[in-house]
Amino acid sequence: MNTAHARPVTILTGFLGAGKTTFLNALMKSYPKKRFAIIENEIGQLNIDSSLLNENYGQLVALQEGCLCCTLNDELYTALESLYQKQDSFDELVIECTGLAIPDAITEPFTMHPMFKNYFPLKKIICLVDAALIEDQIKERDEVLRQITAADVIIINKTEAVHSAYLSYLSNYLAHVNPLAKTLQSTVTEGFPFEIIEGIKYTKKIEAFSFLKNVNLSSSMILGKSSLTKQHLSDIATRVYTFAEEFNFVNLFLGLSKLVGKYPNKIYRMKGIGYKKDEENKIIIQTVGSRVDMDYGNKWKQDERKMNTLVFIGKELDSLSIQDLLIRMLTIKAKQ
Repeated sequence: MNTAHARPVTILTGFLGAGKTTFLNALMKSYPKKRFAIIENEIGQLNIDSSLLNENYGQLVALQEGCLCCTLNDELYTALESLYQKQDSFDELVIECTGLAIPDAITEPFTMHPMFKNYFPLKKIICLVDAALIEDQIKERDEVLRQITAADVIIINKTEAVHSAYLSYLSNYLAHVNPLAKTLQSTVTEGFPFEIIEGIKYTKKIEAFSFLKNVNLSSSMILGKSSLTKQHLSDIATRVYTFAEEFNFVNLFLGLSKLVGKYPNKIYRMKGIGYKKDEENKIIIQTVGSRVDMDYGNKWKQDERKMNTLVFIGKELDSLSIQDLLIRMLTIKAKQ
């Protein structure tokens, strides 16, 4: 692949009214020399958001009367094929999802399809949340929860509407709901922290264990013991499983595929890093919807301890016997 032709993709999510179009306009204004292609998705027949965008973009594709994650999924592929033919007219692609979108299906072309993985590498997933409304929205709408747990960056927007003490609580709350993401804030006076956002990449690209920065790893989790967080924020649970032994990765792929396929409403997200003794590169493991993706990442550094670490985010995770499943997938167990 000629990487010079690759066009990085940012997926922009957030519930209705979270401020996605405002963010997109601010993004283009902050990077005036960068040409953005935009895929704009609205459910209704009248595309209001497109008319609200500043006009300094390279390409605009409006997809209406449906959602990219379901009824318009085929149209997303068609739009990407069309943009591929026009790749000289833009530098990066931003997909602004409808407020009701579930990101898993939208990320699929960029994590599963070989051509799109090469020519449209996924840069990051951003989720905007309304500071005053997000807690109630999480309780009322499953789509909101899935948008938050899929994100690499969570931006608390409209912060001027809440007290500073609540804002601090909300930041901690969201960091526990999705410890794999970086939680940031925007303000009317300072705007969006684009310099910080730019440095955050899709977690498939980062170094081993850096995506666990918000997860408290303890000795009780080593060699296959999972974390049992005492805090109960809403009904969201995060579980981390760490193993020194090597996985049988064929069995692991099949076992995880069966698990996430059976419990799509309980497992919202899974990401992990694995190792094989005869491989120099890390193995990146993640779920996309009800599918499992495994691919090679960066090389292990000489001073890094090679461990298999998997992080699950979802509901009622302790009822799924995840640890027992993972133990059965270890090479030492597979040989017995």
